[in-house]
Amino acid sequence: MKNFTRDAAMSLLISVSALLTACAFPVENLWPPPPDSAARTVYVSLDTWHAMIAFPQSEEMTVNSAHQEEHQFPQLPSSLGHVLPFIRNQRFEEWGYAERAWYLEGRWGLTGVMRALFWPTEGVVEVGWYDQVWANRTPQPPSDLFIFRLSEEGYQRLRHHLDATIADRNSVTAFGTSLFYPAKRSYHALHTCHQYAAYALREAGLPLSPFWAFSRASFAWQLHRAVRIAEKQPTAIPHNEPQ
Repeated sequence: MKNFTRDAAMSLLISVSALLTACAFPVENLWPPPPDSAARTVYVSLDTWHAMIAFPQSEEMTVNSAHQEEHQFPQLPSSLGHVLPFIRNQRFEEWGYAERAWYLEGRWGLTGVMRALFWPTEGVVEVGWYDQVWANRTPQPPSDLFIFRLSEEGYQRLRHHLDATIADRNSVTAFGTSLFYPAKRSYHALHTCHQYAAYALREAGLPLSPFWAFSRASFAWQLHRAVRIAEKQPTAIPHNEPQ
């Protein structure tokens, strides 16, 4: 009986490991894009606690200028009307995810940590416009910046996924040039900003496992691995890409 239990446990562990790691490979014909194809750019920032995904606005305007204003400025509140010209001139559109109580309401401390990690609470999606990506302006270093090329299909899938994470197009608040929207999914230990970013980038075909993005270190390891994979297959560099 003991041997049977041990063998069953080992089989289960192997099966679960196989399932969890099966998604950690690039999606074939989606990423990386072929060297002779047009490629879109995405920036992934990590600091001590947070993950953000950014898109260069110059590339957005070049490729999709007809729908630029509609896509970039959904339901802008009147409070941001006076900074609309400033937003238009920013180099990056950036997306992130956080717990509403911690990030917007200042409910911190030990009880805040316990609540955020071990009890599903309301999440918010941040959409902001800035001259620098989060990795270059974070007040909580150290930070890392990862730059990936995406196929057009992968890029559109990523944008569609991010848009779909918003529960209501009416923002709950605005800080500076960032809008915060209610998120469809709750915030908890298995769905933090790292898993949020991993799910989105996985839609673009990158070799990421959202399950294994449970911490900054585990997510960063996967991003570094994706960079190494991409380096083996160079892709076309978009014109006028921000540096």
